[in-house]
Amino acid sequence: MLKRYGALFVLVLVAVACAPALRVHYFGGAPGYPPTAPGSVDLLRFEPRRPHDAFAEILYDPPQRLGRREVEWKLRRKGAAIGADALIIETDSVYRDGVYRPNRVRRVRRDGVHDRGIVAVAIRYQRR
Repeated sequence: MLKRYGALFVLVLVAVACAPALRVHYFGGAPGYPPTAPGSVDLLRFEPRRPHDAFAEILYDPPQRLGRREVEWKLRRKGAAIGADALIIETDSVYRDGVYRPNRVRRVRRDGVHDRGIVAVAIRYQRR
């Protein structure tokens, strides 16, 4: 019996360790877009003046060993994969740089602790 629970415990630990640190949540009713080039995805810390549509949110809790450039490249690659032209960094508790907070909203988890990680809103510029 103890071996069974031990194996189950190890299986749960492996599943948790393999959980993606980079997740995408699409906004309801948002259209899908074809992928873009990662090098063309802008990382913004302000809302752009160009007309745009927000269609998804990328949540990333990077490992501590990754450098800033690697973290930014992973965000750009994920944004490009979902068709973003740019990502607006809304929350950054990793580097704590200036971020865009519409209406000064702060994200707080249910237990009252501020999320550790980066939240970026994927946008697509409106074509004329």
